[in-house]
Amino acid sequence: MRLHILLFLFFTGVQYTVSQGVNDISQLLSSELNGSSRYTSMGGAFGALGGDLTAISYNPASSSVFLHSEIGSSFNFKNNSTEGRYFGTTRKGENKSINLDHFGAVIVLNNNIPESSWTKISFGINLHKIINFDQNASLYGSNSNGIDLFFLNYADGLQFDNLPLYDEETISEVYRSLGDKNGYGAQQAFLGYQSFIINPTSFENDNTTYYSNVDYDKVIHKLNITKSGYHRKTTFNFSALYENKLHLGININTHSLKFKNDNFLNEGNHKTSSNTYNIKFNNQLTSRGNGYSAQLGAIFKLKNIRFGATYDSPQWLNIYDETEQSLSAYHYDQGSFINEKIDPKVLNVYDEYEFKIPSKTTLSFAYVFGSIGIISIDYGHQNAKNTILSRANGNQYLDELNSKIGSIFAPINTLKIGSEYRINDISLRAGFLNRNNPIKNNMSSDQAYTFGIGLDFGGSSLNLALVQFRQNKEFELFSRGLTDVYNLSDQITQVSMTYNIKL
Repeated sequence: MRLHILLFLFFTGVQYTVSQGVNDISQLLSSELNGSSRYTSMGGAFGALGGDLTAISYNPASSSVFLHSEIGSSFNFKNNSTEGRYFGTTRKGENKSINLDHFGAVIVLNNNIPESSWTKISFGINLHKIINFDQNASLYGSNSNGIDLFFLNYADGLQFDNLPLYDEETISEVYRSLGDKNGYGAQQAFLGYQSFIINPTSFENDNTTYYSNVDYDKVIHKLNITKSGYHRKTTFNFSALYENKLHLGININTHSLKFKNDNFLNEGNHKTSSNTYNIKFNNQLTSRGNGYSAQLGAIFKLKNIRFGATYDSPQWLNIYDETEQSLSAYHYDQGSFINEKIDPKVLNVYDEYEFKIPSKTTLSFAYVFGSIGIISIDYGHQNAKNTILSRANGNQYLDELNSKIGSIFAPINTLKIGSEYRINDISLRAGFLNRNNPIKNNMSSDQAYTFGIGLDFGGSSLNLALVQFRQNKEFELFSRGLTDVYNLSDQITQVSMTYNIKL
């Protein structure tokens, strides 16, 4: 028996790698159009405007634009309809949620000393979700590649003596022990062998080659995907106004992340001659993390024209992952059909690592039509291929993943356009957002059309917004072996309400 496994708790194993792949990184780089209703209804184009609580999180100079101290919060209703496309077949899933999406406050202090060039300072705080990961999706399609390729890929090169159960050993013990000693790949090879999906070409202990027990021309894949979680940002802000023309600001941000991805693959349509068939493979990934970032911003006023510029530092997130797996398959043995269920009931806990989201630069322009209205444009640039995962003592898997990121990710360019038309105390708003896909050679883009109305009561205001947001993403089924691509398109309908009080 592998005696060292007795030193570990039954339900927990510590792994010496991470479980993140390109799919999850693409997910963590994502953002949505969340925040105050005025901000979202104008497409988020507030880089040269300021004077909005959510805008503080995007250009720190925004808080000194406020004329009065203010506090506000937002509720939103979100309906996410997801269309999954896989080998020409389309299926739909849906998720609904109601959230307290945003809270913010700003304190404005005017300088009454006439000879001072600094006429105003302000302090602000803002909390909002960068993205809500909640999603239900379903895929169905016919593929000439099967899940056996995934297990074969990880088994190749691993000595066979790692995979059998010896006297008095259990599935849980060996699965956990292989994770501790050999890592994630050895666990996958073990699952594949114990479920009769793969076999060694020789049952000698030093054998390192394997073949598939599964026979098929084309298999039918059914994949159910359930995602949940959030990336939340809390902003602590300071801003000042110089000579009544130049707003300058700085933000210190904290980040909180939770991401859960549950994938259940059902593979069928194997040949009647196949020794193993009807395979069900469940994978759960949970990522948790905290981090920090900083921002510098400026807004310059020249009569009716406004110019804005913002630099977002990289976001440094410390993340740890947890995974859990189970697998079942039918196989034919001595005239009987047996359902082999491999459920280790082991929670793999991986060492913490640093995830660095690249810096971003945003340039903004706005024109103010007196008291009648506004038109505003933001352009942001972020080089996604500079995303880096690292660990203090180095890690070969992370180095390989960083190399892959550099080769398949591209810069993200975001265009936001917003407008507002005022009729006395009523404001009518509309906006547009376009953001290209971060994956090279993927020509799809994320787009949002936004609308809103605001009512100014003097000492308070009520704002409503409607956002129609479409996101397109491309994923691989698995990181190795079975790497065929599927697409998920989210059609998000979001209705939000914000109430602000002037202090």
